[in-house]
Amino acid sequence: MTDRLVTEHPTTEHGRAAFWCGSYTADMSGEADGIGALLRRPDGTLEYAGVAVRADSPSFLARDPRDERIVYAVGEASGRLEAYLRGDGTALTPLGGQPTDGAGPCHVSVRPDATAALVSCYGDGSLRLHPLDVHGVPQPLAQVLAGDGSGPHPAQDGPHAHSTLMLEDGVVLSADLGADLVHVHSTDPGTGRLTRVDSLAFPGGTGPRHLRRHPSGFVYLVSEHSREVFVLEHRGTAVRVAFATPVTPDRVEDDTAAEITVTEDGRFVHVGLRGSNRLSTLAVVDNGEALVHVDDASCGGDWPRHHVVDGDLLHVANQLSSTVTTFRIDPGTGVPTQLGLAEPVPSPTHLLRA
Repeated sequence: MTDRLVTEHPTTEHGRAAFWCGSYTADMSGEADGIGALLRRPDGTLEYAGVAVRADSPSFLARDPRDERIVYAVGEASGRLEAYLRGDGTALTPLGGQPTDGAGPCHVSVRPDATAALVSCYGDGSLRLHPLDVHGVPQPLAQVLAGDGSGPHPAQDGPHAHSTLMLEDGVVLSADLGADLVHVHSTDPGTGRLTRVDSLAFPGGTGPRHLRRHPSGFVYLVSEHSREVFVLEHRGTAVRVAFATPVTPDRVEDDTAAEITVTEDGRFVHVGLRGSNRLSTLAVVDNGEALVHVDDASCGGDWPRHHVVDGDLLHVANQLSSTVTTFRIDPGTGVPTQLGLAEPVPSPTHLLRA
């Protein structure tokens, strides 16, 4: 990473991390050294405080819902799931980890009772279940759900599991970007093991990527290749598409959609578009069942891999420009406006509120 730019920002409020930053390290052609720590300035922008813990390409992070001090990370190139414990400042201490035995783990989610972590493996399309002990430490692999299928897009050469979303009553949805499927699972309440009970098929070349729950109960799915948002309605394990819309009417051919978020009041949705480097704003209508495009804005960097809602703020991890940019969300329109300068952060891939 190049030398940090000198910027005139207010001093940070304190030395305690406000966000953890997943990243790519050298094994994924990145510039980072591990999980980064970000401090919050009084104006809401973030300041990079350095490496919280050295790790190999910890590209996606998750918190333990039972103990917010525990942070989980997947090593995308090393094929591992690791757990870390935060202290009072900006450091994380390793607790232990396990090999996933799957290719390219890119996402992790944790059961609400914190008894297991579910890892999505992009490389082979599998989901891998690791029990967690009473201290939050991952235990050896307990279950593998294999992926199958492919799609017409050049990047869809096989199944590519990309994310999971845990709903009430043990229902788990998983997005397969390579096979154009969203799988539906039930959970055995005794063992925690998953049973795949259905798969929702999407048109070839869709590329289901990430899932997000709306306060209404609807689930929003963003597709990487077709650059759409699908509204999913679910009743138990019965899932259907209730509505679909392009992320933006101003479509750029080489764009790929990345993260989708819902504002805390549930009124707006934001989607990052890599290539044209935009943030699209959509308004939520019809009690969550439909979306209407509002506007597009620059993401303030290159390759908006991930973004996160922080009250009335939006923080964007721009992977290729090695920056994190903060925006204020207009309460009337939902359109984000950049605050200050982009903060230099090496190869950011994920932001997790600490």
